[in-house]
Amino acid sequence: MKFVIQVIIIIFANMLPGGPVPAKSGDVSECPGVTAPPDSFFEKVRESDRQAARQFYTKYIDVKGIPVAAAAEVADLALQRTYEIVTHILAGRPDVLEAMVDRGMYMVIIGKDQVYTDLPENRNARNPDYLNERVRGTGGHPTSFGEENLLSLPVDRYDDESIAVHEFCHTIDSTLTRIDPAWRDRKDAAYRNAVNKGLYKDTYAIGNASEYFCEIAQAYFDCNRVNNWNHGPIGRREQLKIYDPAGYELVRSAFNLGPGQDWRYNWLQSLPNVETPPARFDIDPYYTKFTWAREFTVLGRQAGDEALLKANDTIRRMFAYRHDILKAFIADGAKLVVLGPEESLSDLPEYKKVPAESIDHTARFLDYSPEIKLLVVDQENVLDDLNGPYATGCQVIRVFARALYHLTGTRPVDPNFDSRGRNVQQYELRVRRMDIRFDEKLKELYDGAMSRGLWKGTAAAGDRVEYWAEGVLAYFDAAGAVAAPNDSENPIATRETLKQYDPGLFDLVEETMAYKGKVDWRYRK
Repeated sequence: MKFVIQVIIIIFANMLPGGPVPAKSGDVSECPGVTAPPDSFFEKVRESDRQAARQFYTKYIDVKGIPVAAAAEVADLALQRTYEIVTHILAGRPDVLEAMVDRGMYMVIIGKDQVYTDLPENRNARNPDYLNERVRGTGGHPTSFGEENLLSLPVDRYDDESIAVHEFCHTIDSTLTRIDPAWRDRKDAAYRNAVNKGLYKDTYAIGNASEYFCEIAQAYFDCNRVNNWNHGPIGRREQLKIYDPAGYELVRSAFNLGPGQDWRYNWLQSLPNVETPPARFDIDPYYTKFTWAREFTVLGRQAGDEALLKANDTIRRMFAYRHDILKAFIADGAKLVVLGPEESLSDLPEYKKVPAESIDHTARFLDYSPEIKLLVVDQENVLDDLNGPYATGCQVIRVFARALYHLTGTRPVDPNFDSRGRNVQQYELRVRRMDIRFDEKLKELYDGAMSRGLWKGTAAAGDRVEYWAEGVLAYFDAAGAVAAPNDSENPIATRETLKQYDPGLFDLVEETMAYKGKVDWRYRK
């Protein structure tokens, strides 16, 4: 059996982009085989869901007394990875494992092409659209994980953190509360210490004591994401130990891993990566390369993987704290294409869908338009050195800056946006919705700058959209070799020069991109 499982793992790994990648965090060949669920499993399911569960769950594995179940379409390896994660996390806490077994705990896996409310237990959940947009796993009874996250698949919206570790830690938290009378006080004390010291400002970790524990547990096991709309810079064990010693000691003592039991999470493959476009995205067959930037599609044909991944990274960084804006692009169906050296705009399938005169086919980049919903950049520019004499600035940042103006900066005000109660996504917190008020402010700033004679001799003087784009490029140090304004001794090509030269534009860019007070990023080659 062990040999057969190893063969399955190797075959599966070879199906992943980049060839076989070993599961460094453990050897799943030591786990039991995947079988059909026994009747005893269904007895653990709530009676009202039991019949639906019998029709839905066809795969099963036993994790030292805790059942894990999934539908037929879920890969066996996802169940085996669950075994690996659970047994390693609880290696030092057999009492917690025993308490879970005694309570009838079980776990289920959400298939990569399923949504949260496809699970029998969740089929009648309220507000399914909100849940399915946000949730790829929950703690509790049952505990659930997303297949794509377990298997490090390229189409995982949480590709830089382990949802399995986070959600299972919620289950551990509730179990410790039941079996350890002192647990809640210890956890609450560590949480209050973090609050009182101002740690984890504006992050998911500081929301309440339970999320605090799960977030720092992820960091302890080296699998928390960092530097986005609800995460700060603490994502690994050593960072946690230095930043929050009380929290570190809380999780270290809670898991009680002895010599030979230590474990840190590792991905089955490096993400993000480049692969063939998945069939479910219905991508034109012209495009043979695909990478996912926080759910935003980046495509190519002749462009190299390095350029596609650089574009992916730039998108992630640019919108690190404004995922709501990127979500608007995703909802619109917009895509970014990286042109290869021998390609032109006229080669792209979208070119054939619009009047030829509407696109400059001799150009090496393309701005967004609602007709074809495409942004195009040139591989040479993506990989270029911005210090070169002919550098034109980062095209990825430029086309997105201009596009966000048209797609989000001119839309009507939503009168209900601030009165949605609990139906607010994490990435919508602490930001102002982009709408026509943005354009009104931009027009005011542009008109004022022109009346004062600013930006003469530069592209920013052209119109307020280019004024905005030049400001965004300067803010991220991505302007390249630009001309200095006629009234300035130096080009406005960095954040510092922008702040000094045009404070109003600087403030608008900083508010819009929401980098103030967060871990910084500047564009580099």
